[in-house]
Amino acid sequence: MSEYLEEEEQIARLRSWWSEYGVTVIVAVVLSVAAIVGWRWYDSYTQTKAQQGADAYATYQAAQGSEKEAAGNAILENFSGSAYHVFVLFERAQNAVEEGDLMAAEALLTTAVDEADAALLRDLAKIRLAKVQRGLDRTDEALATLDAIGNTGYSSWALEAKGDIYVSRGELEMAYQAYSAAIDALAPGEQRPILAMKHKNVTPFEGQYVEFTDTLEAALQDAQTTLSAPAAEATEQTQPDTDEND
Repeated sequence: MSEYLEEEEQIARLRSWWSEYGVTVIVAVVLSVAAIVGWRWYDSYTQTKAQQGADAYATYQAAQGSEKEAAGNAILENFSGSAYHVFVLFERAQNAVEEGDLMAAEALLTTAVDEADAALLRDLAKIRLAKVQRGLDRTDEALATLDAIGNTGYSSWALEAKGDIYVSRGELEMAYQAYSAAIDALAPGEQRPILAMKHKNVTPFEGQYVEFTDTLEAALQDAQTTLSAPAAEATEQTQPDTDEND
């Protein structure tokens, strides 16, 4: 009899607990199951979308002319923010630069910065955008764009781009500092000969910051003047004296 009463008491307690917490438990279980199912669906959807994007970009790369334009537009519309979206914008910006339309290139690269989902692609777009802004003679904007780059893997490239801007403005000491920092930011074992050449080009000589290329050009002009002077004198000396002949 006592065992029966104990079971009845346990059942009563269970009913009381269930009336208070049962709905909450059901909701929690349902949400947990939904989360698992939802994550699996999202993971599958993401993989499918990525494969579709890769296929679309392969089609874009293989296409020519108007077909390539249409394939690019399809990527921009259906895969917004993806790496493929940014790659299409990069190529179109490069084409615009080659055609001399820097304004169009700037608009395309600005869109790439705004739309890119990945921070690495955003920073790469900023480096390219800064170069175009420099070409448009908006160097202050270009420097600000480079300052916004956060990925350390691009630090050296960003610093080199800053050095190029300072050279274009005639600020050779700033250029030297930027190139020096760019070299310091190189990964172990990384070699960038062009960067090294730029750095050497603005290295101070006897405390003077004079761009080597300017000095070389001036020296060549002086040499040309020096070499042409004796030639002119020799020509004058070999010409007949018309007065004496007459």
